[in-house]
Amino acid sequence: MNSTSMQASVVCSACKNEVVVTDHECGEVICSRCGIVIDRVESPAVQDWRAFSVDEFYRKSRTGAPTSLARYNKGLLTSIGNSKANGLNFNRIRVWDFRIQAANDRSLKQALPELEHLKESLGLPDAIVEKSAYFYRKASRLGLIKGRTVSSVLAASVYLACRELENPRTLSEIATASNVARKKISRDYRMLVRMFDPKIPTVDHARCITRIANKVGVSEKTKRIAVKIMREIVAMQISAGKGPMGIAATVLYIACMHAGEVKTQKELSIAAGVTEVTIRNRYSELKKYLQDFAKSSTLAIAILMFVFQSPVIMHSATRYATTVLLH
Repeated sequence: MNSTSMQASVVCSACKNEVVVTDHECGEVICSRCGIVIDRVESPAVQDWRAFSVDEFYRKSRTGAPTSLARYNKGLLTSIGNSKANGLNFNRIRVWDFRIQAANDRSLKQALPELEHLKESLGLPDAIVEKSAYFYRKASRLGLIKGRTVSSVLAASVYLACRELENPRTLSEIATASNVARKKISRDYRMLVRMFDPKIPTVDHARCITRIANKVGVSEKTKRIAVKIMREIVAMQISAGKGPMGIAATVLYIACMHAGEVKTQKELSIAAGVTEVTIRNRYSELKKYLQDFAKSSTLAIAILMFVFQSPVIMHSATRYATTVLLH
């Protein structure tokens, strides 16, 4: 919980309020009335000790890098030095300590550098990297890597972490970045889900739309139209059983046509990681589903009139809507 203290010496420039709150964790002085950040409190970065050599610096320093599951030793490496104490020689103990560490952490020493490579290739945030390392360590502890390659289990762990933290990534992207066959990653992913039973949320189609739109350079107006259409389609349960990236690319294609932006199916398919045939099939299925729903749903009529601006469809939809309203 943030520690706060009241101050009366600072006046808010926006509302002229004299009661402000100092948040020492964030280092901010905040107005208690309007919430504007008035000033920042800089913590002193001066050390309370001095060192005149490298050995003295490491001996006196009391901090270090934070622990991380993405490092094979979690950032807490302990090594036995070469110095002799009380006439005892630690060379043999040091050699056996190295051998024991190498035997226990062999797979981690191979997998975690690959995880760093995947992080750079896919642009993964630190939260997903830590979660991926957690899944891989758990799989290694349970002996699930035996009979499987380290790269495929690591790639499956990354995909599972992306699914759990709602970061839209496809199996094809991870397969390309890790240089592992998509079929192997899919097999190991199902194994991890079966063993760990994680709580994987449903894919947010709005995030998929945003990701594809950012890649192809679609305007914010078109993005909002696509998200609006997608919400109605999800509410009607038309997207059930369809690939999220394929249906998102199709809806974004429809929104581009409606907004007058020229984006080809090839551009959207490359950005979404699907084929042009998938977009065309989803487009035809979406149109057919809406036509069937229009017989009993005014919501489907509204989407048809808004999206598929065909004169025949608009005439029949308007006629049906008039009949419903009159009765």
